[in-house]
Amino acid sequence: MTNHREVMEVNFGNAIVRPMPRTLHNLPWAAHDKYRIGEVFCETFWIPPYRDGAPQTACTRYMARTQLDRLSALGYQLMSGYEAEFFMFRKDGDGDMASRPVFSCTGFYSSVIMSEHEELMCWMAKCLSGAGVDIESMHAEYEPGQLELATAPKFGIRSADDVFVLKNAVKEMCALRDLHATFMTKPATSEDSNQLHFNHSLWIGERNAFHDPVKVHGSLSTVGRHWIAGLLKHGVALSALCRPTVNCYRGFGEWLSPGKTDCGHENRNTMLRVVTTSPRTTYIENRLPSGAANPYVILAATVAAGIDGLVNRLEPPSDAEDHGEPLPSSLSEALLALEEDKVLCDALGEEFIRWFSSVKREVEIAKVNKAKEEERDEMEVERELYFDML
Repeated sequence: MTNHREVMEVNFGNAIVRPMPRTLHNLPWAAHDKYRIGEVFCETFWIPPYRDGAPQTACTRYMARTQLDRLSALGYQLMSGYEAEFFMFRKDGDGDMASRPVFSCTGFYSSVIMSEHEELMCWMAKCLSGAGVDIESMHAEYEPGQLELATAPKFGIRSADDVFVLKNAVKEMCALRDLHATFMTKPATSEDSNQLHFNHSLWIGERNAFHDPVKVHGSLSTVGRHWIAGLLKHGVALSALCRPTVNCYRGFGEWLSPGKTDCGHENRNTMLRVVTTSPRTTYIENRLPSGAANPYVILAATVAAGIDGLVNRLEPPSDAEDHGEPLPSSLSEALLALEEDKVLCDALGEEFIRWFSSVKREVEIAKVNKAKEEERDEMEVERELYFDML
């Protein structure tokens, strides 16, 4: 693997992990709630005198805060929330765990499925609330063992913090019940994909900047149009950040999974779904992110692309719902598009782009390519990479 110059320059030394102010929160599920255990968010810094102890710009939480600061300088606040999908499997028995979902039937929004697992789901929601994560809704998804938790919208970095807590909490709480939860995009070839849709809007004080009080129902403000145009312009490059694993591309172009850079009003088949039901609930749903994506990276990349649309007053094409540029069909293709996108690379920083691309190519893509050469089952290798980690 390529040794990054920064790591070599500090002789493979440590970094500083610094707690962030006002982020301490309780973990009610930890140790079966027998002890009081807390958690604090941290960001990483170089050890002085190297770079005078500056933040590591590849730290994804720092990167997200940097993009929010850029947005604030333009006079806007971001309000956002996520829809986190995951699969739950049973740990008991022999064989492939991914073949044993906690429920075998399918039923989108099924009240019967939820009633069978309501104690677990309500316990999850209660514990998450105790950790400061507000769950707005929960329901069964399309596939056996697949569920969704949607977080309540919040301003700034808090929405990404919430999903960071949620992902770890769901896995930890399931483990306490001898279950395994995974946010891996596609843990089995026969199943639908886990997604992590990103709902967001811009605000000026108490006014939703995406809402246009003059135009007819279904229209966005000029600010909203500029924002969408930025996301569409950078949609191909955003794929690498929103679909960041080899496994993500098994779900490419399937039902309700975008295959091109398009948008539409209340259209769940497009990359961007526009919702304009009321002044407060006018927002854009970025449907590109998979369950494997990092919530801080989703936020940072979305804001960086949107800012380009705002600053340069970009306009979406009039036929944006019917036409669009094809999205990458592999992680390798997406990485090339990201590295060629100067706006995103400049916004997110050379250090992050270089580290991210290297890990993806030299670890994940390389392992899957080696499996092909050895005629191993590629899905088996992908599960080795992602099933436990995500």
